[in-house]
Amino acid sequence: MVNSMCSKRVFKTKTFDRWAGGVVTDTALCASADEIERGIWEADPGGGVCKKRVAVAGQGKSSSTRVLVAKKSAIAVVYIVGKKKSTPGSDFSDVEVAVTKAIAKSFHGMTSAQFDHLVAKGELKEICDDEGCGG
Repeated sequence: MVNSMCSKRVFKTKTFDRWAGGVVTDTALCASADEIERGIWEADPGGGVCKKRVAVAGQGKSSSTRVLVAKKSAIAVVYIVGKKKSTPGSDFSDVEVAVTKAIAKSFHGMTSAQFDHLVAKGELKEICDDEGCGG
């Protein structure tokens, strides 16, 4: 797990993890989660989701990725879907946003034990937490 200053646990979905491999690092995601906790993101499509730019190593935010993140849970931030800025139609479709909102809603009231269960099942991967980040 990567150290961070976040006050919440930070996860990525199995699908996001497959996409992120070789694109964006866990360190960058944890730094992004810190910003989300401070209310810094690019757009708020509602439903407890935010759109955030995450820097790609060696390229900065101008050549960044775009991600949709569940932020409303009291105990967790969850990265759900991402796109490279260079991908044609680099914004998220209405369908992607709607699906992300539905997924994010399922995280809103979850307990720590429920998140642990999803990690054990391989549905989520924890990348930083409140105990390991000095929060």
